[in-house]
Amino acid sequence: MYVRKTQTLIDDIEHEVFRMQQNALSQLNKNTKVEIGTPLHDEFKTAIEKTLWQEAPDIKDKIPNAWCKFHNEVTTIYDVENHTTVRYSFTTQDGDELKLPPTYSKWDSHKIPEKFRTPLIKEWLASRHKATANEDSIKADYETIREQLVGFMGKHASLNTALKEMPELKLYVPNSYIEKIEKKENRIKTKPLAPTTSDDVEVDVDALTRAAIANRVTTAGS
Repeated sequence: MYVRKTQTLIDDIEHEVFRMQQNALSQLNKNTKVEIGTPLHDEFKTAIEKTLWQEAPDIKDKIPNAWCKFHNEVTTIYDVENHTTVRYSFTTQDGDELKLPPTYSKWDSHKIPEKFRTPLIKEWLASRHKATANEDSIKADYETIREQLVGFMGKHASLNTALKEMPELKLYVPNSYIEKIEKKENRIKTKPLAPTTSDDVEVDVDALTRAAIANRVTTAGS
């Protein structure tokens, strides 16, 4: 069946690219997730408490609870290499709140100094910093893919001609369109229209294929 190029089709292809990007970022962040109840999580809690009470550490256990603030989430910041920072939103276990000074504000981001960082925390920060750098690279790669696919579709009047010229495009087209083409092409031979323009569009087919295969591998069984 002949499937005409529409803005909806292009939007759906862009959405598929975005979905793959989000999956790649999710897999990246999964490797640096701080699981509640782990030694790393406990050490973060201790570092945060020491930081927020460092002006008067001796009174933490003496000051009445009524004077303090209790929260189960604290936003923290850590200076790392190359004058960059890592942000981490610490969350306590259910039913366990941090006892915080009267001056604490949940609207502030609290910087954790070097002296309160354990080797385990430093190792995580290095990993998280690397992941953040990779996030920028992943976003840039998928933005390039998006631009190339939109440009490629721009020179075609139909999905049929686009797929004929670049079969790898199928990896980024929702199944509903592919099924529509394949279902009736077996019975009715339609002659697809020629491209709307002869302008060349540079497409890195290898990069498109690698990204799509990686997405399928990481989503398999999920």
